[in-house]
Amino acid sequence: MSDISKLSSVRLTADLQKNDGKEDAKIREVADMYEKYFMKEMMRNMRSTIQEGGFTKANNAEKIFQEQLDDEYSTQGNQRGGFGVSDMIYQQLTEKFGAQLGIPDKVEKPNGPIPTDKKIKLEELMNTPQAKSYLLHPEQTGTDKNVNVQNPWAGVLQNKNRHEGDKTSYAIKHDNGLESLIMTHGAPSEETRHLSPGDKLEAGQSLGLASTSSPLVWTVKNTVSE
Repeated sequence: MSDISKLSSVRLTADLQKNDGKEDAKIREVADMYEKYFMKEMMRNMRSTIQEGGFTKANNAEKIFQEQLDDEYSTQGNQRGGFGVSDMIYQQLTEKFGAQLGIPDKVEKPNGPIPTDKKIKLEELMNTPQAKSYLLHPEQTGTDKNVNVQNPWAGVLQNKNRHEGDKTSYAIKHDNGLESLIMTHGAPSEETRHLSPGDKLEAGQSLGLASTSSPLVWTVKNTVSE
């Protein structure tokens, strides 16, 4: 079967109702197939602009060999990164079919709010398409009952408030389109004490403390569609 026939037989929309975890790989495979076909056609068109040399024209065997060589070059070029056509097509297909295929936007692993090397007990308070809320119970290590609270992802401070019961809340709009509302125990950290709304917060930056006797509340909201 030729490359163009393979491309014609691809039916993404027929599998939209399936979600077996392999759709992302399928879209990448389709994108790579398109790029290899693009590279092969480009080489063929470039060769057509050059007159054949010698006393005789290429026979069928030589033409078949040249096509196989083009296939090999296009495959190797695609594996080395190609011209970016595959990535462009992959992005467009993911944007168009990603939600229907159940492919989530890739979000990097958070650097908090509890340091990743600490043991915690996670309790889900709320779970909706727009927001999720968690109660994080840090486990006590040694005699220290307090655990440092860190900013999960880089972003901008939206608001910072002190509350009764010796608590501090942070509203942070992250660069990845998510928004965090974090309630810490005690006063703001030295790093954030003098920050105002609009100031930049780095991933992993200290916000304050969480206590083993006073769980941390973390609400994450998706603001991309707003």
